[in-house]
Amino acid sequence: MTSGDVRLVEWHPDLESATIDLLARAFSTNPIHIAAFGVESVVACNRDFFRAGLSLFRGRRLVAMDGPRVIGFAHWAESPHCRIPAGQRLRLVPVMLRSFGLRPTLRVGAWLSAWGKNDPPGAHWHFGPIGVAPEAQRKGVGRRLMDAYCGTLDERGSVGFLETDKPENVSFYRKWGFAVTTQATVIGATTYFMTRPKKPSSVHSQGTFQPTRQ
Repeated sequence: MTSGDVRLVEWHPDLESATIDLLARAFSTNPIHIAAFGVESVVACNRDFFRAGLSLFRGRRLVAMDGPRVIGFAHWAESPHCRIPAGQRLRLVPVMLRSFGLRPTLRVGAWLSAWGKNDPPGAHWHFGPIGVAPEAQRKGVGRRLMDAYCGTLDERGSVGFLETDKPENVSFYRKWGFAVTTQATVIGATTYFMTRPKKPSSVHSQGTFQPTRQ
């Protein structure tokens, strides 16, 4: 497989199960997921975590397809729609308690609260999650998804924002003009909060990537 073989398409509900499985595996080595769920439970808990989260994403959702297989996913949303309303967060609590138990639920709550407090106050497009299947990593899939996101930023003349808890991802995001604005220890794992400034207006006319539709 090469990145040229991969199609980016708009996410749709028929892809839900495959997307959840992809994200559960893609985030199984992330420090903050391990801190929340534990090494032995992280994949199973990730499935419940992303099953709940996927229904709450209110922005753009793209999947990378290699033939019939979902091998990548990315989501971004314009502020303030990137923030989960308080009522929806409360409705998630009993779901998480049933899925994770008390202690992991408390850790997830502390994690999401800490991340939410670091959202930029001004207008921006919030990126994440982005996940690539472990067997498809380092083959240009993540680059394709990042190009699509940054195309939106450039067309809209908008600020980009994202979080990562993997130090090696910081250098990856820097290739698209992101810089660490702050970092914090969240449930024992370091999170890097990164921002990409607006591009000059002369860039905006280039247009954005348009994925195919299934």
